[in-house]
Amino acid sequence: MMGSAIRRIAVLGSTGSIGTSTLDVVAAHPERLSVVALAAGRNRELFLRQCERFRPACVSVRDVEDAKWLRSTLSYGPEIHSGPEGLLACALHSEGNTVVAAVVGAAGLQSTEAALRSGRRVCVANKESLVMGGALMRAAMEAGGGELLPVDSEHAALHQLLNGRDPLSIREVRITASGGPFREWDMARIQAATREEALNHPTWKMGPKITIDSSTLMNKGLEVIEASVLFGLAVDQIAVTVHPQSQVHAMVGFRDGTYQLQVSANDMKLPIQYTLLYPEKLSGPVPSYDWDNSRSWTFEAPDLERFPCLGLAYAALRSGGTAPAILNAANEIAVAAFLDGRIGFWDIQACNSEVLAHLPSEPAASLEAVLAADRNARDNARSWIALK
Repeated sequence: MMGSAIRRIAVLGSTGSIGTSTLDVVAAHPERLSVVALAAGRNRELFLRQCERFRPACVSVRDVEDAKWLRSTLSYGPEIHSGPEGLLACALHSEGNTVVAAVVGAAGLQSTEAALRSGRRVCVANKESLVMGGALMRAAMEAGGGELLPVDSEHAALHQLLNGRDPLSIREVRITASGGPFREWDMARIQAATREEALNHPTWKMGPKITIDSSTLMNKGLEVIEASVLFGLAVDQIAVTVHPQSQVHAMVGFRDGTYQLQVSANDMKLPIQYTLLYPEKLSGPVPSYDWDNSRSWTFEAPDLERFPCLGLAYAALRSGGTAPAILNAANEIAVAAFLDGRIGFWDIQACNSEVLAHLPSEPAASLEAVLAADRNARDNARSWIALK
């Protein structure tokens, strides 16, 4: 498909931070981008406003009751769906050619796979789809002729740095981490961190689950696994550098000893626009980087003793198979329990470590095998939490 073709977009997870930023980008390029489908979860009032503004032909909400409410409230008559089937209906709507996959967690796995298999461009912000079923996503893309572009700022940066490069010239890639709110805290203070402290991210405005993952560095661990899937990199080729200013998003080290860095403002609209309009680079809703503004950048290595979740992600990637799916599932359950006040902050890594050690990794040969590993890991994590 030509780069200048109109992108007819389905946004899965439209009321989240990625979804709302996506719609801001769409609004900035009405001649190039249009919305054909929207799917959302809990925030039905915001979803109603989005539907009225963009008037998609297909919409989906969390459950049947929300669908009834939407049907009685909307001023026009789109297709209205609900639940997992609704996500699929939006992803595969006949008018669409592009899917922004921004549903948080394992819930987005099936719709992402189906969109790739149907030949669409998938702008993936649902890193769990790649972490859980990376090989399946690549197989679906190759089978259907789909296109996979990463919305994560780090991976969008790597896509720009690696595009067209000879893989044999690459020594390593480095994705940057802000370090989260606990970067300078000692071990005892981190172990006793509260929900409010963990949600107080210094750089990015994100949903609660991703914000907690950033505070444990699990988010960066998942991104390491994602980088391996997206770019075919070996585990020892992917490193993490803590960069609190979040201006350098990724770096590539070449075999001749040189590095190239990707720099931009820390605004998610930039990687979203990159994936929607690729290969074009047009002006948009984010100002250009101001090099005349005095600033300092710092870089340091992550501390795996204070942030063991990052080490667990490397261990899961080395194990392969369903190990990443097991870790991701355990983490989702542990983070939800922490946000609900049922376990402490340090229990998140303990739960993840216990479940990853307890469940053997199996070949991730099918969607069913991945989902079975996901279910088993969730059950194990719930059992561990119940004994706390």
